[in-house]
Amino acid sequence: MTDDPSPAAADWHRRGRGIGPTLKWTCNADGPLTAMDLAVETGEVFAADEAGTLFRLDRQGRIAALTRLREPVRVLDWSDDGRFGVAITGEATLHRLDYDLQSIWKVTLPEVCVAAAIAPYGTHMVACMANGHNVIYSEHKHRECEFETIRPLSHLQLAASAPLLIGAAEHSLLCCHSLSGEQIWQQKLWSNAGGVCITGDAEVVYLAAYHHGVQTFDGEGQNVGAYVVEGTVSRISSSFEAQRLIAATLERQLYWLHVDGQLLWAANTPSDITAVRCDPLGEWAICGFDAGRIVRLDWADQAKLPVPSPENE
Repeated sequence: MTDDPSPAAADWHRRGRGIGPTLKWTCNADGPLTAMDLAVETGEVFAADEAGTLFRLDRQGRIAALTRLREPVRVLDWSDDGRFGVAITGEATLHRLDYDLQSIWKVTLPEVCVAAAIAPYGTHMVACMANGHNVIYSEHKHRECEFETIRPLSHLQLAASAPLLIGAAEHSLLCCHSLSGEQIWQQKLWSNAGGVCITGDAEVVYLAAYHHGVQTFDGEGQNVGAYVVEGTVSRISSSFEAQRLIAATLERQLYWLHVDGQLLWAANTPSDITAVRCDPLGEWAICGFDAGRIVRLDWADQAKLPVPSPENE
């Protein structure tokens, strides 16, 4: 691994429009990136690549822990406090990981696993399978409950302030369930979904809806609006409170948005984007690229600047 970007790849963020970020740090993985997540309370980044490497970066982008696995991690989600994570290797092996990236326990699921998530403090883990069957495990490997959805959930997040999970299928379904498996609400989608994220109170749900932009739903599952940007929105992440959004498109565009929909910054990226994560306060974001590079984009110095008007964008 290296943390020295090439000159051509280092200044792409300066060519954007709007309030440009500082490139705080960059790190290159050993191979193409397969998964990435942010422990929002600690600021540490957890990532995996096709070479079978799983690693943790500290807040300065330095490698703090690293392990080699027999198979690459396909799905990765980390607790907010950084203590525990969930990973999927192969088609159906679910791992509970500790802070040092060691497997505490693992289980082989009966079907291909398409999504997994862990609760903000690691108390529960959810595995979603390709046949629409979903299982919730306790931290001690106990199977707490099972439930079915009409479509397999490809995108999943557990709420920080309530025992809820928000899930989205690749098309036709957005839903909310309790951690006992009970369906709270279900919404039919008229677009495909590339990702889902929620605010800390689970009162706002953002959906990366491809050609339909960023679709917004309230805590009852009702559509309350959309953020329309150029390109096909495939990745989305929000701050803990509804303040900032970062969205990525299939056309290699990256957008930093104010919660009222105003564009703060946009730029074309040097390669396809694997994942984006916004920090809790909406001051910086992590972006991971398919090619293996991870960067931190920082707006902390500009956080108190006024939001640009549309005439100045």
